Amino acid sequence: MARVSGRSFTQDAVFPQHTARYLRIELTAPGENPWAVNEIRLYADGPDAAATLQAERAEVVRGAERGEAATSVLGQGDAIGFRGVRFGAGADTLTVRLASGGCGDCALRLRLDSPDGPVAATLPVRGTGGTDSWRELSVRLPRTVTGSHDVYLVATGGHRVTAVDWLTLRQAG
Repeated sequence: MARVSGRSFTQDAVFPQHTARYLRIELTAPGENPWAVNEIRLYADGPDAAATLQAERAEVVRGAERGEAATSVLGQGDAIGFRGVRFGAGADTLTVRLASGGCGDCALRLRLDSPDGPVAATLPVRGTGGTDSWRELSVRLPRTVTGSHDVYLVATGGHRVTAVDWLTLRQAG
């Protein structure tokens, strides 16, 4: 049996550590809404960069509040971070689901290994219509990131930059 958490489109299931050849998913109780499995990713301990990194599960939250499903609005210098993220064959695209009222030169900087570490990418934050209006924004990284790193999103450019729901780091497809 697995412990399942997450919300809406993304669910994370954590299984006790086993070696297995097959995985069976079975609906054990009907609900009000239909459900489907669109994608399955299996990985060992620690987050996989290609998996969805949920903001409410960030191991480091600096300057903002961790909500049940997202962060509060991050301002200049605020950060969320995930430790020991594995990049496998590498990632060259950052996608973030965010909500923002918008500000002139606001951005999220993807930093590696510490909140002040090297900048791997800068994602300009455009207004989404407010902090209750969510949108996915993506940016290509100047170079592919490989190996294992601590990953941080650091807000720049204003005192109310954006709220963050989740992020992924993947190979462009």
